[in-house]
Amino acid sequence: MKKMSLKRREDPLWNSPDPVLRRVHRGRTYIGRLLVLVTLLFVGMNLQLFTPASIGNIRSSLKAASVRSAEDMTVISYPSGSSKSILPFGNGLAVCSDNMLSFEMPGKYSQMETNLSYANPVMRASNQYLLVFDRGAYRFTVTNTLNELYSQTMSSPITNADIAANGNVAIVTDEAGYKSAVRVYNVDNEHLYTWSTNDYYIMSAALSSDGQRLALFCFRQDGLTLTSKLFFADISSDKKPNEGNDGIDMNGSLVLGMKFLGNNTVCTVCDSATYVVSRGGQIKYQKDYSSDDLIAFDLTNDCLALATEAYSQTGRAEVVLINARGTASRKPLYLPEQPDGVSYCDGRLAVTTGETVTFYSKSLKEIDSQTGLTGLSRVYMRSGGSAIALFNSQARVLTIGSPLKDLHASSD
Repeated sequence: MKKMSLKRREDPLWNSPDPVLRRVHRGRTYIGRLLVLVTLLFVGMNLQLFTPASIGNIRSSLKAASVRSAEDMTVISYPSGSSKSILPFGNGLAVCSDNMLSFEMPGKYSQMETNLSYANPVMRASNQYLLVFDRGAYRFTVTNTLNELYSQTMSSPITNADIAANGNVAIVTDEAGYKSAVRVYNVDNEHLYTWSTNDYYIMSAALSSDGQRLALFCFRQDGLTLTSKLFFADISSDKKPNEGNDGIDMNGSLVLGMKFLGNNTVCTVCDSATYVVSRGGQIKYQKDYSSDDLIAFDLTNDCLALATEAYSQTGRAEVVLINARGTASRKPLYLPEQPDGVSYCDGRLAVTTGETVTFYSKSLKEIDSQTGLTGLSRVYMRSGGSAIALFNSQARVLTIGSPLKDLHASSD
């Protein structure tokens, strides 16, 4: 303190007779110290961004970005034939090959590469985090777009998993001593929740976007009778689902896809019906069909896009959008032939048929169509209104030509 007092006493501006100058000088001194403190706190809380691997990824990204051409910005390249799983993530694609996980960006460069040898990799993505698990094996990995956050080896084989927007993950295992179990971990790999069941097999798990609620689609076989139920759990609560009294009867159906639409309703696409169910057990939407009538669906956004067989003179297939309230499109989109796939995001729907992708607004009005996409395998809509089209060894970013005039129309 004496040294500091001496330094201040020798600083003519610190003890300036001019009060304005004195206040300005002292204010700048305090602000400078505060900035140093904030910088040290930021570095301490984000050390993972300053690892050699992360710095190398950032450097390569900046270098590649400086030499990209306008044409490069529409192409995402990945190795042909060796890619086991591909999923849109961030501004590009997460690609899992035989021994590598990489994030491929427009401009033909990799933002991140990490060794990952999974025999049967399955990926789940939220806005900021990616979960990769080895189905039928024991390991899973959580990353962001720059580096791996953590990996873990489970004691029982992993059958399914999900990831929330906040980075929480739900891992379903074929648990030894039980029929199934589910465990929830946060982004720091801290264990939050476990439920093990002797009576049911857990087919699918879904986390709400805040990571605090868990939906579990379960089934059991009683002789020739198949019983399926949907259970809800609160991650922060010690209360576990009551297998005898809790659960919503799903009429013996088997789930194909499940996702929270909002934090309080879950959409389940099953082999014989699609449901939107509230946590309180109210079925807000139900559409029954035979297993042969389900053509395609997309549950990656806040709305379900569902394509089923149509038995009318209007078309061979019909597409509807269903939101978190269980409200479906007022009028289905009838198509003259069955689509190969559908994808929905941010109020835009992509319907793929052969080498053609047609884009529709939220009210199912056609706004653009692109043809001659030879070798097209799948199209993903993404935030901002563009789409990613997958081919054999590369992907292309498709820009929709017409503006979406009725995106926020009150009639939707």
